Amino acid sequence: MLLLIVGTTIIHFRHTISRWWLLRSYPHDLQQIYQPKRSSDTIVHCFDNEFRASIPIYKKGENFYTTYDFEKNRLEGSDTIYISVKGDDSYSGRNRQTAKHSIEAALRAKAHNIILLEGRYKSGIHFKSNTHLSDVNLIGEGRVVIDNMGRVPLAVTGNVFIHNIEFANGSRGSLRAYLEDPYKVCTYVCCKFNNSLVDDADVSKALSLGGLRIQGGTHYLYRCEASYNGYDGFSYHAAPDGSLNAPHVAEVECKAFHNGEHNAYESNNASTAHDGTHIIRLNCAYGYSHGGNVADVHNGTVSYNVGCTAYSAMDLGMNFRKYQANYFCATNGVMYLLSCKSYGSYYDLSSWNSGNILSDKVYKREYTDNGSIILLKK
Repeated sequence: MLLLIVGTTIIHFRHTISRWWLLRSYPHDLQQIYQPKRSSDTIVHCFDNEFRASIPIYKKGENFYTTYDFEKNRLEGSDTIYISVKGDDSYSGRNRQTAKHSIEAALRAKAHNIILLEGRYKSGIHFKSNTHLSDVNLIGEGRVVIDNMGRVPLAVTGNVFIHNIEFANGSRGSLRAYLEDPYKVCTYVCCKFNNSLVDDADVSKALSLGGLRIQGGTHYLYRCEASYNGYDGFSYHAAPDGSLNAPHVAEVECKAFHNGEHNAYESNNASTAHDGTHIIRLNCAYGYSHGGNVADVHNGTVSYNVGCTAYSAMDLGMNFRKYQANYFCATNGVMYLLSCKSYGSYYDLSSWNSGNILSDKVYKREYTDNGSIILLKK
């Protein structure tokens, strides 16, 4: 019995030292996060200068906001091509009356701006599966839907600015972004990434399954939605080249609901970061996932969740309770929660397998199993 107690104590001591070493350079004090005021508002300091998707964040009373201008990320250039579901690729595409028919025809024209007129654009008719998007502004007028028709979706491979487009019905994602250059910048404004499909492939061998599947690069999302997807909503992983190029992301006023509902896998999330991803989530709303709503895992992954709200992760049964949380962190990930709200899930917070959650308040329902939940000092 004494040997068992001593052995358990040594293991616990090693875990404590390991966690201290991992977290030694991260803020443990709210005064390190809430910086001197700008006018009457408090500056919120999340990452140091190495964070590529940096946005200014301020706290006014109990609310948070950013002054970041997402429109400044539009690529320069005035050359424009129009596309219409009723267009013709033999047309010039230089105005609405002479719109082209396919995305590929517009890309071949090498215009800086592609304007999609209102309509539903279908894979196999208006674009080819897995067509690559790079160095272009893709803008929707009216309601524009890119319908992947159950096929592999379009793939972002370079700098893009995408505004007011709904991507839907893709196989393993309704839009993919595979960026081997970490400094390529992609911005998504008022876009939707919904209804991607579940397939029969082994989920453990598939990377970045989500409505918006991002690997590598630098990404800004503003007022976007990822809902009713077969697996995750927003999903972030390292680049596909096998490097350590994990994405840096800012999600602002985004939402994701009802992801993974028709999938037996236990961890389908609204927004999830892996493989060293750095992410800020500001004023976002997530809910009703078949797994934890916000889930951040793996060594090097760090998230700052500011003013977010999460609702009612689905009941997965006794064997998967640790996933049934509004916010969960595992495998040496680091998750900050600042003024975040939690409703209706079995657990508010879940930290296991060396996960680390640092929060500005105590939640009612917290779960730990070789993980830590740390109250930030005031």
